[in-house]
Amino acid sequence: DLAGNANPIRLLNPIASQLSVMRSSLIGSLLQVLRFNLDRKADRVQVFELGRVFRRDPAVAHSDTTVQGIDQPMRVAGLLYGARMPAQWAQAAAAADFHDIRAHVESLFAPRPIDCVAAEHPALHPGRSAAILVHGICVGHAGELHPRWRQGYDLPHAPLLFELDLDAVLHGQVSAARPLPKFQAVERDIAVVVDDSLSHATLMQC
Repeated sequence: DLAGNANPIRLLNPIASQLSVMRSSLIGSLLQVLRFNLDRKADRVQVFELGRVFRRDPAVAHSDTTVQGIDQPMRVAGLLYGARMPAQWAQAAAAADFHDIRAHVESLFAPRPIDCVAAEHPALHPGRSAAILVHGICVGHAGELHPRWRQGYDLPHAPLLFELDLDAVLHGQVSAARPLPKFQAVERDIAVVVDDSLSHATLMQC
């Protein structure tokens, strides 16, 4: 339903009733990850996924790597939920919005420019979603989760999502990953009260 696919590929022996069809979108997987984290008291979630989706396509022929009549394109999808930045003293907390999700999409396609054109998507809010165009070709969608799905997943706030064709992303320069910090984040500040005559250098030496 999240992909609006009325004729998904059904499994002959599903392990569970909710897993009876092959996925047509990565969005459902991201929403499950979000729900898992919210159940464990996370208030800020930013995740992405690379993976295949499956849809019927009579033009696909059988080969060593393909199945006749089934297209299996690779997609990349991402989700933002909660505050734009971690809590800190120098900046007031602000919720992520469409401009944040668009910035992530732009970073994937940089330096190629993208265009965001208002468009509807079954998983996204009808007035807060857009098609992502590169050189006039639609390569995916981005926007806020549809209120119907927000209610279905029992989410306090609507997450921002994007889903893109991976081949279109890989045609450009891909961003390089940075290693995670070795030290834990500091969430509390310490105030030190000293005499006015004490210099900063002396304090730092202590």
